[in-house]
Amino acid sequence: MGHGQHGFSRRQFLRTGSVATLGAGVASRLVLPRMARGETDGAAEKVDVGIARGSNMEEAVRKAVELSGGMDFIKEGQSVLIKPNCTGAAHNPTTTSPEVLYAVIKLVAERGPRKIIVADRCFSPLFVQDPEKALTNPTTLYVMKRVGHLDAVEQAKSEFNAPVVACGLEDAAQQFEELGLPRDTPHWRKIKPRLAKHWPNGYELAELLFAVDHVVNVPVIKTHFQAWFTMSMKAFVGMSHHRTRREFHGAFHGSNDLFNQKAPGRRRRRGRAAHEEEVKEVRPFVNRISELNLGIRPALNILDGTRSFVFGGPSQGDTVDPKLCVASRDRVAADATGVAVLKRYGTERRLQRYSVWENPFIRHAIDIGIGIDGRDKMNVRHAGMDDIDQVLENLV
Repeated sequence: MGHGQHGFSRRQFLRTGSVATLGAGVASRLVLPRMARGETDGAAEKVDVGIARGSNMEEAVRKAVELSGGMDFIKEGQSVLIKPNCTGAAHNPTTTSPEVLYAVIKLVAERGPRKIIVADRCFSPLFVQDPEKALTNPTTLYVMKRVGHLDAVEQAKSEFNAPVVACGLEDAAQQFEELGLPRDTPHWRKIKPRLAKHWPNGYELAELLFAVDHVVNVPVIKTHFQAWFTMSMKAFVGMSHHRTRREFHGAFHGSNDLFNQKAPGRRRRRGRAAHEEEVKEVRPFVNRISELNLGIRPALNILDGTRSFVFGGPSQGDTVDPKLCVASRDRVAADATGVAVLKRYGTERRLQRYSVWENPFIRHAIDIGIGIDGRDKMNVRHAGMDDIDQVLENLV
């Protein structure tokens, strides 16, 4: 599969209940953005965004995290879930680089947590014919082994005795027990945030997200043939039930023929009218993805820019090698910076020719209070970035 190239050129992819009815112990783990709780920011403070390169990706991760404010939110003895991108059995940029994952485990371990869980759920269970088998199909750990995530976990264990374990969401029962929950705790929690207007019946997220003290999100900077891009916000699709995933995929109104060489027109759309058509097609899809983020707020988002899709994605397309890391506690700020990185290298027209802040995905996330609402609310701090001006000029 060769780093996701696939030969394509740029000329030619439980516990039910609602937020309103959650008990006090549960609600403490369901931390919604202030605006999503109906509060106003007034004169909102700026959020820190770290962007860095280093002599290697471990150094880039460490610098970016430090510039974003660090990991002082993790206290000794707490539990942390690290959520990499583990969508399918292909190497970076389809999935998070093992080097980046190792670096994140190391930073978390330095804070003295009692338990670190590296967890995700690959895309494969969506296609299991019998929905009940989706919970027992060991596809996620298989994917983690194939793409090097298990190697990163084992390296962290052997080199500095990290209290870390890898886990597919379908295998969460043992983790519940070790986190002090009953082993038979339902794997999924049904929630219904007030501002999730595109989910009138709510949606289901992994209970493991709420069982830990902190979630550290480690997606890849890359384009996505349906959602336009996939970074920190879209990452939580991987933590939703297959019923939820089927429902929001049904909301995509566009064509899936991006890589069909018999129908290359999708790659050659031109003009504002065509752009407005694409916005109309994608809006119901990305609105639902944005609203999944009302259900949980990660403590930190660390975007892997080792290698990125700049066309296509999430598993095939054209790639570049930024070899950088972006980190922020604010998902909109992180994703806007990631899109600016793609634009710095030259990406799809629907991203390249328009403001980051006009993007329908980012726009809806702002409207429902997921994160900051513009460049003036960002404090971008950088290290080792000789092309930072080129990134920042695209962050408009």
